Amino acid sequence: MAEIEELEQVEVEEDRFIVDSPEKADWALYKLREANKLIKQNEKIAEENHERVDKWLERENSKANASKEYFEGLLQEYFTNERAKNSKFKFSSPNGTLSSRKQQDNWIYEENKLVDVLKDTEFVTNVPKLEKGLFKKSAKKGLDGLSVVGNKVINTNTGEVIDGVQIQEQPDKIVISTED
Repeated sequence: MAEIEELEQVEVEEDRFIVDSPEKADWALYKLREANKLIKQNEKIAEENHERVDKWLERENSKANASKEYFEGLLQEYFTNERAKNSKFKFSSPNGTLSSRKQQDNWIYEENKLVDVLKDTEFVTNVPKLEKGLFKKSAKKGLDGLSVVGNKVINTNTGEVIDGVQIQEQPDKIVISTED
């Protein structure tokens, strides 16, 4: 806790701390490592409490769900019996209602069979898709008549620039890691 307060104090001061030597960089890495440890410790505590609360919730809700299923079964049976006597039966009380709603039919497709049967109709499309990984690998390795020149991909057979692709160089990413 004192470490977090110390970090906050460093941020609040008007004379901002500047890393300008190996010693100060080492100190900053030490403080970063300590902050990371504190974060992991807090996450572990939260996770342990979360698991305990989840178990309690599951235990309590299992009782309520059993009761819920029992009463839903009784009401479904009552509604079905009354609906058999009167096709327009509905029930309403201050505690709730019983009614029915027409549902859409559920279509279950066997897509491979349908594609074979309907392959020459408008119901089946043939959408071309670029295999980006294969294209990139071939261009980088100079395979299949492709080559990378600068930030362009060239067809080595014709010398033409391949439109639709441009290579954008990315700056190096700074990776900061601490030893645990």
